[in-house]
Amino acid sequence: MLLATRLVIVLAALAVARAAAGQNADDYRGGWRTDSGEAHTYEFSIRGTTVRGIYCTYCADATTLAFVDGTLGPDGIRFEVTHVTADGGTAYTDKGVATFSQGRLIVTGTSGKRGGGAFERVLIKDPRGPDPIPAMVSVLPKGHPAVPANPARRNPDGADGLPYIQPGPWKSKLTEKEVVGVWLGFGVGAPKQFFIIKKVGNRLRGMVCGTCDNPYTMAALDDFQIDGDTLKFNILHEDWGDGEVPTFYKHVTAHIGWNEMRATTAADHMPPPPAPRPGVVPGFSLQGPVPIEATSGNVWPEWPPRNTSSPR
Repeated sequence: MLLATRLVIVLAALAVARAAAGQNADDYRGGWRTDSGEAHTYEFSIRGTTVRGIYCTYCADATTLAFVDGTLGPDGIRFEVTHVTADGGTAYTDKGVATFSQGRLIVTGTSGKRGGGAFERVLIKDPRGPDPIPAMVSVLPKGHPAVPANPARRNPDGADGLPYIQPGPWKSKLTEKEVVGVWLGFGVGAPKQFFIIKKVGNRLRGMVCGTCDNPYTMAALDDFQIDGDTLKFNILHEDWGDGEVPTFYKHVTAHIGWNEMRATTAADHMPPPPAPRPGVVPGFSLQGPVPIEATSGNVWPEWPPRNTSSPR
């Protein structure tokens, strides 16, 4: 009897060890969305066992943006979602567990919203993949083909060498109030990008999306720093990225003036960008900030959106 008990304990320990060994952050990282019914989107950034990221419903509506913090373990991701008020306070929190199964993500938990309660959500990777851009785009899950470069997608704001004229003097002493909101750029119409920045407690966090109905075209923003006239933050690429690596941080350095954010980027796995040529101001431009509440109601007329089953 004692031998049988020991055997059961050993087998149980081996099962736990196998589960832990089989845990792969690449199975979880990046963006997930529901395929029908209510709109729910999660974006997980994973480094080691630390998880952070974003949650939203209709993600072009910045009032729905909330923030994920959690831990990756042998049973999946255990996390909290912090929903914030306009001044950065905590409105309520959700608690959840995300488990990867057969290419889908099962999220169960409880909502702290008044009248909330228990929930279970089945989420998928968006079958459209990322939008084509001038550079090749790598994606996760592994084995999915890269998205070829599309040289026709040019940036009309000087980011590709076209003439750029600074709008006016950059603000010399940036404040959080001048940064918080929604910044728009990279074209017009549906593919334009929303850089959403919100106050969360005593720090800034955010997301970028465009189109905002596709988790493959979004990422969390974090690690904000304001130093005099300079704003710095990171774009947390997880399951897609320009180039041959899908998972990395893209470091953004920006200045703001006359409702324009002029920014340059440097990926942490790439060499530093070349020094600017005389008379050329490198980078890309975003316009804003649009008040968070002004984006309320930015919802698409159906869920899921059209053509979700056909890759671009």
